[in-house]
Amino acid sequence: PNWFQAEDKFKCPCHGSGFKRSGINFEGPAPRPLERVQISLSDDGQLVVDKSLKFRYELGEWDKPGAKLKV
Repeated sequence: PNWFQAEDKFKCPCHGSGFKRSGINFEGPAPRPLERVQISLSDDGQLVVDKSLKFRYELGEWDKPGAKLKV
């Protein structure tokens, strides 16, 4: 999805679904929130994204380690 700063939301370019900053769907045909991928910081402070490990809100996975990163 694309970020629209003025509207404070992500918008899917294919079907028009809207998502809050958190990834929760609130408008349009999307049946569920966006998936998160594993995110961490390396020892030297680099952001590391592992797209092979996904977290789904509806499965209660957004609270698992790696699903979010406090900065």
